[in-house]
Amino acid sequence: MLFIRILISLVSSPRLATTMKKASAIKNPEGDGVAFEAVEVIERLKQHLNIRTNAALSDILNVRPNTISTWKKRNTLDFPRVFAPCKTYNIDIGALFFNQASRRTSTLEKNGDSGFCVVSRNFTFRYVIECHLKSFIDSLPKFNFPFIKGDNIRAFQMVGSSMAPELQDGDFVVGEYRDIDISKLSEESIYVLVSKIRGIYISRIFKNPLAPNHIVLNMNDKLAKGQDKVKMHSEELLEIWEVISVFSLDLIGHRGTKNP
Repeated sequence: MLFIRILISLVSSPRLATTMKKASAIKNPEGDGVAFEAVEVIERLKQHLNIRTNAALSDILNVRPNTISTWKKRNTLDFPRVFAPCKTYNIDIGALFFNQASRRTSTLEKNGDSGFCVVSRNFTFRYVIECHLKSFIDSLPKFNFPFIKGDNIRAFQMVGSSMAPELQDGDFVVGEYRDIDISKLSEESIYVLVSKIRGIYISRIFKNPLAPNHIVLNMNDKLAKGQDKVKMHSEELLEIWEVISVFSLDLIGHRGTKNP
């Protein structure tokens, strides 16, 4: 509950409405100090908002771009301005200030009687942009299959035939959420990889011990033989889901026929 006490302490101070507070160490009411760097907070905030530049961030915070540069240089923050988008975009303050958890955790759900969220091909592009927004996740359609159980699971529709014959275009894979730590990924498993640069890929992977921050997607035999490979850096990954089940809506066997 430490970060909650810190937040209450900050927003209850009338001085913060008009002044800047030193960000290198914040004291909670019990006297404990928690250290963090303004540069790191600003960079994490840009990641949460899916933006890259100080200019884009300054538009959201309603400050001049050189103001953000000053914050970085002096290790200061205007907390009321930083907290405002946290509320608007449902950003976890513990993750933002202290990197305590993945920024996607707040959109994960326990899958009860209402079923699990399904990301169809029509939502693929939007998902990459808005997957951190609870309002968007709540708007997704849901399936409820009695033979698919688990917490923090989500279904994604296969687009294309890059995983044929194991997965066909239009199939749905059900993934269980995994931490964004590529060192823990297995080359034997299939993953849904959500990249802020490349979009959503469903694939097995290769890992290179000489490049521990990169993975290579192994989508089919042709790709594995040395033709063009898709490489991903750990920093571009927004989410990783390990595929635990597959289902198809081709219930009457029309797949593969030209004139069903």
